Amino acid sequence: MTKSSPSPDWADDELDEQEELNTKGRNVFQHLKELKQLARAAYRRNNKKKQNQATTRFYFQWNDDDDDGPTFRLNQDGILEPSRAHPWPYLGYVLNTYKNLFLTFYFNWTMIFTAPLSSLAFVIAYPAAVVLLLIFEILLKVFLEYLGGEELFHYLSNNYGQGLGAINWGAPELLLSDQTIELVRATIPSLAKPAPPEQIASERRRTFDLSIAQTLVVLAALIYERDASKVRDAFQLSAKDGGQGKEPEKLEQQMHHLVFESERRIRTVAARWGLHFSGVSELKSLGGPFCGIFWSEAHPVIIVAFKGTTPTNYEEFLVDAAFQRADARSYLFGSVHQGFYESVFPTSGFGKSDTRDPYGAILEAVNEKAAHLKTCLGTDEAIQVWITGHSLGAAMSSLLFARWLKCPEELTDCVLRDCYVIGTPAVGDNDFASMFASHTLSPVTRSSTLWRVINKADLFCRLPPGYDSRTIGHYMSRTDFFNYSHVGHAIQIAYPWQSKPLRMYPSSYQPTMQVDIVLGAWRDVALPSNVRPLRPSFNDTKKQTKLPWWARYVEKAAAKLGNGNPIHGIEKLYPFLIRDHIPVHYFEGLHKARIHYEKLVDDEARSINNNK
Repeated sequence: MTKSSPSPDWADDELDEQEELNTKGRNVFQHLKELKQLARAAYRRNNKKKQNQATTRFYFQWNDDDDDGPTFRLNQDGILEPSRAHPWPYLGYVLNTYKNLFLTFYFNWTMIFTAPLSSLAFVIAYPAAVVLLLIFEILLKVFLEYLGGEELFHYLSNNYGQGLGAINWGAPELLLSDQTIELVRATIPSLAKPAPPEQIASERRRTFDLSIAQTLVVLAALIYERDASKVRDAFQLSAKDGGQGKEPEKLEQQMHHLVFESERRIRTVAARWGLHFSGVSELKSLGGPFCGIFWSEAHPVIIVAFKGTTPTNYEEFLVDAAFQRADARSYLFGSVHQGFYESVFPTSGFGKSDTRDPYGAILEAVNEKAAHLKTCLGTDEAIQVWITGHSLGAAMSSLLFARWLKCPEELTDCVLRDCYVIGTPAVGDNDFASMFASHTLSPVTRSSTLWRVINKADLFCRLPPGYDSRTIGHYMSRTDFFNYSHVGHAIQIAYPWQSKPLRMYPSSYQPTMQVDIVLGAWRDVALPSNVRPLRPSFNDTKKQTKLPWWARYVEKAAAKLGNGNPIHGIEKLYPFLIRDHIPVHYFEGLHKARIHYEKLVDDEARSINNNK
């Protein structure tokens, strides 16, 4: 296939910032509002808590009942910042883990006899996780802060990975190639089309669109490319004086600029694809997982995307590695993974006075953007809303989708379409999975579907461990260690030796249905190959100091293993259970399926022609 030459509207990487702020900055201001509220709360808290050691490198946290606002910790610069973790992160994890272990056996001690396997798992898994995470914390801290690991990351990214983060640096062509531009631009009109009316029939049928799936994979990968350090800088500007300084307008302009710059790489790549982007919520953290929205100014579509965990963010690992579940009936149903649930919905898990509401911020942003798009496009048609995310982002996407299945009326001027989750872990228990399936059938003609895309042996799709069985779930205790079930309809990318590239099956509580695989709007059969680099100004110039002596040897050895690119050499050392989790391998697996089904379509067309 002949590659089309890039059109001028995506050729220039330098966006007009003022035009962007004037026409599409509404959600940027909402994001700023959230940061300023947090900064004011930090300032008030700092005045109440007089610090004796302002520059200590230990983490402190306060959450007194008489204080207003969220949980905070003291960062390395002596400034309070919002946190999802508990005081002294590892100690908080240990205390929470053993509290859950004690309460489980205190209120259900008979499980030692009625569920011996679950009891054994509790006794072994909890202490093992505590020890392993302690070892991981020590090794990560020593590597990043004392051995020059952070400098090595920046060096490899800027010199071999087009300045991208660790999730995408091994395959920059996924985000920066002409083929990806063509894929997304061709697929946007499909995303904007209303769903065809569903008819009650003797067989349930749904359509899995390969072009849409591949597009949402690249969007889920792109959202990792935010510069979190600039978000922290914006917060700290206001946290120092609570926004009450002598020049508040100048301060707000500086914060606005930093937030805009933090998302600059995402915005620029999205602009090549014909999309716009804005961050929406920090999800009770600062610079970790967050939520953003993509939208088109030419088509009535919004895509909500969640970023997953940063590989080097240990504090996020502690929250996400929690085994315990939380009662989710306030916003959802059943019980769900505590770390995932408390990231998206307001809870008292971080203190009774914590009023942060990420879900409210997301809902407000989507509804406001939908109203804005309807006005700009001059249409009365509802805006099509899709959801996507990878890894932890996929888990939070599943919870947001579940909420909107339960309460679709909360979306004004919008209609909920499908959710494509990439490499998602299980998020809830059997009650959650059962009610989720019920809401997908209320009414029975509802077409909204959660597609759970699994890549071969991806380990994270099999965590947390659970029976994931409707039969066992009927007899299992609510507190059973293995009471986790998946939701939605699985699309599993097969191994190369298997005859079909995709295996399709419903989750344990989901009713069966016929899945039609379609190629969608994009018909290219070539994987993204060329790279259209971003301008050098997009590269991270931080930490460009002298590398430690050992890093040069690592670079040379990895380069030999990776045919000249040390990043490829490093990724070859990943266990296949981890390597299959990287977004580019999901994209490649879906592309192999595209080739297979393209051949089937061609064969069918030739057969029809021969029979004429």
